[in-house]
Amino acid sequence: MARPALRPSAVVAASLLLVLLLVWTWLTFRWSPLQALDQRVLPAPLDPLSPLAQVAAALALVTEPVLAHLALVCLAAWSARRKLRQLAIALLLMAVLGWAGSAVVKVLLARPRPAQALDLLTSHGYAYPSGHLVALTTLAVGVGALFAVTRRSVRTQFAWQVGSALVLLLVALDRWVLGAHHVTDLVAGLLQGGLAATLALIIAGVRVPVPHDLVTEIVRARAPEEGGPPKRAAVIFNPSKVVDYVTFRRHVEYELQTRGWSRPIWLETTVDDPGRAMTQQAVAEHVDLVLGAGGDGTIRVICAGLAGTGIPFGLIPSGTGNLLARNIGIPLDRAAALDVAFDGVDKGVDLVRIRVDGGEPDHFAVMGGIGIDAVIMEGTNADLKKAVGSAAYFLSAAQNANHPALHATITVDDRPPIRRRAHVIVVGNVGYLQANIPLIPDAKYDDGLLDVMIASPKSARDWVRITTRVLTRQRRSDEQLDRLTGRKVTITVEERDQYQLDGDTVGECGSLVAEVQPGALTLRVPRTLSASRDQPSDPLEQSQEPEIEGVHA
Repeated sequence: MARPALRPSAVVAASLLLVLLLVWTWLTFRWSPLQALDQRVLPAPLDPLSPLAQVAAALALVTEPVLAHLALVCLAAWSARRKLRQLAIALLLMAVLGWAGSAVVKVLLARPRPAQALDLLTSHGYAYPSGHLVALTTLAVGVGALFAVTRRSVRTQFAWQVGSALVLLLVALDRWVLGAHHVTDLVAGLLQGGLAATLALIIAGVRVPVPHDLVTEIVRARAPEEGGPPKRAAVIFNPSKVVDYVTFRRHVEYELQTRGWSRPIWLETTVDDPGRAMTQQAVAEHVDLVLGAGGDGTIRVICAGLAGTGIPFGLIPSGTGNLLARNIGIPLDRAAALDVAFDGVDKGVDLVRIRVDGGEPDHFAVMGGIGIDAVIMEGTNADLKKAVGSAAYFLSAAQNANHPALHATITVDDRPPIRRRAHVIVVGNVGYLQANIPLIPDAKYDDGLLDVMIASPKSARDWVRITTRVLTRQRRSDEQLDRLTGRKVTITVEERDQYQLDGDTVGECGSLVAEVQPGALTLRVPRTLSASRDQPSDPLEQSQEPEIEGVHA
C-alpha cells in the first residue's frame, strides 16, 4: 500500500518532545532546586468531606485514564468502519503507547505520591508521570487528528484545540489540588502524552495539517486556471459501501474547494444500476476527473464506462476486496486515496474487453472466471460478508466444494486450442487476491497481456498440491495446472455455468471471449508508484512465444 510522505515537522515535534521529556525527567530526579520547588508548591491537605474535595474527586473519577483509552479505541473502530484505516491504526497506537509508556515509566522510576494525597481510587500507584494527563493528552490529539482527517471546519478544529487545552489545565489543577501529583509529574504527563500521540501519527502515516495550514488553504482557495473555466469532478458512489456519506462528501468538497474546482456532480448508484448510467452522465458532462467510491463491482462498472475516454479516474476503495486498488498500490485508507486522486499522476492501465455468448461487449479490470470461483462468489452471504469480510468466501467455498468440473476448450491468440476438464478457469489482468495471495503472480496491469490459469484437479490430494503450488509460486510443469499468456482468450464450455467479473457473479454463459485493451483506463496513481515503474515495451516483441505450462491435449 502506498503511504503518504511524512511531514518533517512531525518528526521534529516527536524528537523535541522526547528530548524535553528526558531532560525534564533528569531535572526532576537529579536537580535539587526543582525538587525543592516541588515541595514548596504542594497544596495544603484537603478535608476529605469538604465540598472542594468531593468535586475534585468526582472530576478525577470521570477523567480516569482507562476511560480516555477506551474512547480512543471506540474512535478507532468508528474510523475503521469509514475506511480511515491509517487514522484507526494511529488512534489504537495512541491508546497502547499512552497506557504502556506511562506504566513502564512509573515502574522504572517508582516515585511515590505526595504525603498529603487523598486516599482515593484515582490516587493509587506511582506518581510520575501523571497517568490522567498522559491519557487525556493522547485523547485530545487523537480527536484533533480525527477532525483534521475528516476535514471539519477550521472553526471546529480551533474550538477543539482551545477547549481541550482548557480541559487539560483543569485536570492538572484538579490532580494538584487533590495532592495526587507534584507539579513535575503533571508536566511529564503532558510531555509523554504528546510524545505518544505524535509517534502514533508518524507510525500510522497520518498527515495532520497544523492550524496555520488549514487557514491558509481556506483563504487562498486556488483561483481557476487562466484561459478556462474551473475544473469539475463527478463523484460516483455506492451508498451501501460509503458508510458515512456526510463525512465523505465534506471531505471531497473540501479538497475540491481548496484546489479551486467548481462544485462536483454527485451520482449515487442503485441496486438496479451499479454505475453504468452514472458513468455515462459523467462522460457526457465532460468532467475533468471521476471519483469512484464503492466495492469491486462498482469500480468495474466505472472502469468499463471510462474505457478509452481519457478521463482520469480517482479510485476510492470502499469495499471488502478492493482488488484493483490492492494490485496497483492505491491506498486502502480513504483519506490517503483521496490524496492520490487529487495529487497523484495519470497512468494508462489495461482493461479487458469481454464478450459473453456473442452478446454486447463489457469490461473488467481485475479477473474474470467461469466455474467454481463464480459459484463461490454467488453463494457468499452478503450479510456475512459485511460482518466478517473475506472470510465469508471460505464458507461458500466449503459449501460448493463438490461443484462439477467443466469440459472446456481454451484458445489463446491464434494457437491450437487445448481441452481440459477444469474446475477453475480464470483470466487475469492483475494477479493478487486478498491477503496478497498470488493467484496469477506474473499478471501485470500495464503489460498489454492477459494471463490465464486453468486448474484441473481430479482428487482432494490434487487440490492440495495445486493450491500449494499457487501459494508458493512454484513454476515447475504440472499436467493439472496450466498458465497461459496472450492478448486474446476464447473459452468454450460444454456445460453452461456461472461466470464472474471482478468478483461479482454476472450470470451463466457457454462461451467467453476476452481481449486486452492496453492503456484503456487513465487511472490516478501515487507519484511514488509512477516513478518506480518504467513504461513497458511491447511484451510480444520480447518473446514471440508466450509462456504455456503443462499443455496437454
